[in-house]
Amino acid sequence: MVRGACIRAAVLLAWVLASCVDGWLTYPATTGARQGWEQSQAAQRPPSLFSCRQLKMGAAASEGRGPKVWKVPAAIDEMVGKSGQRKRQQRPQAQRHEQQNVQKQNQKQAPTANVVSVKHALEFEREGHTMLRNLVSGDTLARLTEAVQSEYDHRATEAYNNKLRELGVRSGARSRAASKAALAQACQKRGLPVPTLQVYNIHRADRPSSKVIRDFVTSAEMGRVAADLMGVDSVMLYQTAAFFKRAGEGETVWHSDLNTAPFDTNHMITFWIALTDVPTYQHSPLEFASRSHRDFALAYWFTIEGMKNLDTRGYTVAKFAPLSAGDATAHDGWLIHAAPPNESKHHRKALTVSFVEAHARRLGVEGTRFEPNDVDRKGYKPVANDALVGNTHETWIPEITPGQPVRHKLLPIVYTRPGAKKPA
Repeated sequence: MVRGACIRAAVLLAWVLASCVDGWLTYPATTGARQGWEQSQAAQRPPSLFSCRQLKMGAAASEGRGPKVWKVPAAIDEMVGKSGQRKRQQRPQAQRHEQQNVQKQNQKQAPTANVVSVKHALEFEREGHTMLRNLVSGDTLARLTEAVQSEYDHRATEAYNNKLRELGVRSGARSRAASKAALAQACQKRGLPVPTLQVYNIHRADRPSSKVIRDFVTSAEMGRVAADLMGVDSVMLYQTAAFFKRAGEGETVWHSDLNTAPFDTNHMITFWIALTDVPTYQHSPLEFASRSHRDFALAYWFTIEGMKNLDTRGYTVAKFAPLSAGDATAHDGWLIHAAPPNESKHHRKALTVSFVEAHARRLGVEGTRFEPNDVDRKGYKPVANDALVGNTHETWIPEITPGQPVRHKLLPIVYTRPGAKKPA
């Protein structure tokens, strides 16, 4: 027995020595050669489960366009199982292709960059805003842009008439040209620039273009981006809007979104997705008063009117340009933001999507310092032919008791983190 153990130990020692000698003989002596050899050896090794997980949170050089988040390729996801072992696909190739086609047909349109880096999350928490390059791209961006344009065209007359109502002008115009002319005349009489058109809740109608938008904004991927940035476990969709600022139109004044939203919460996020390139500041991107979401005194003492002049508060103003179509900015609900005039020769088109923490409650009146600003409620009444479109508030708020969790079919929960407590 002792003799057998000695023989096995001798064989093992010989194998170890042979391995070391082999590695020493094949390991290049020069630095350049060593680096090439190490890279070739690493390429031959299958990635481990741990390294794949790390890739999801790793960031690369920005190339002047912000942080780039690397995602695990689909091929690696298939190779690596829960145990970290490689899995081989045994299905015939035709069957694999058929299954992939079915999956593509059933899959909702989703953001192409659906992983939030640590840098994005920290910037959003500290500054109140961040930028996500290439949030939407390829065919998804093309379909989404076409759908938003279609919904905007369908409801442009409504948008012009809404702006007229904000100015106190009653308009019975039934065509886009007539309502546009009436708005231009009303603004000229008052010495005001023509305002930017806003068409709200373009995801709610029954039209095919509205369904394209709805599939995108209610996708779990989009909800997860919102939840990751806000640091919450579950989110619901609040509203969508098409913001088309034509060449020559004026500025959007400083404001915060939660001042107009009837929620008792601090967790709201809005994505501003560029549908056209915004190469310079003259093309009217959003600008942000950095860290204003942490200015407790501002929201406590001042109304929206009082927030328009921020010269004395010492904020650093962040401006994101250039932006390519498909890039997006995201900002906190309490963050003060604005947009300069469109001084370019091109129309600037954007889609906004707002999410709120799913545990948010409806803000009541009793015991509050003042009610939410009603600028949205006044300007965007629902219309008879599109009862589910209209203003975000008017269509659901009468059905929710003040102080109760907001649960309504028009504000769907789009994402809940796995293992988290589901909203009541």
